[in-house]
Amino acid sequence: MKIIIYGSQYGTTKQYAQELSKKTGIKAEEYVNIEDINQYGTIIYIGALYAGSVLGMKKTLNKISNPSNKKIIIATVGLADPTDEENINNIREGIKRQLSEDIYNQASIHFLRGGIDYSQLNLKHKTMMAFVHKRSKRLKEEEKTAEVKAILETYGKNVNFIDFDSLNPIILEIN
Repeated sequence: MKIIIYGSQYGTTKQYAQELSKKTGIKAEEYVNIEDINQYGTIIYIGALYAGSVLGMKKTLNKISNPSNKKIIIATVGLADPTDEENINNIREGIKRQLSEDIYNQASIHFLRGGIDYSQLNLKHKTMMAFVHKRSKRLKEEEKTAEVKAILETYGKNVNFIDFDSLNPIILEIN
């Protein structure tokens, strides 16, 4: 059996999960609804990136008892450019910190670009982003990572970088 599991805070990750479900015929479920992950042979986890972590991934995937007999596909959804090598390395390191070595080594990882609508952020996230934005503005140009540049470019705006065609490599891997 196959399952698409997602962790979405503001909706872009859920949109990717629903589109992938539509294109593959695989059921998509929010991570909080997954009771027994071990019943699935193929697990596609799509998670939003927040402060170096993938929402819900650790709690969900670390429940896999025997990853060696599973196909595990992880897709992250973030604001920064998913083709930037430094950004990719930072995301991989964050994932590695969240998962057991066995699960991390079994998983293939994909990077998707989401969006942000500052008018929809809760107070905690607005405050956090204001702090990060203020700190980021002080950095020298050579110190600005892809993630920092994305925050500076999009701060206070409603931007959407969703590209459903970026799901195609995941679809090929599922099949």
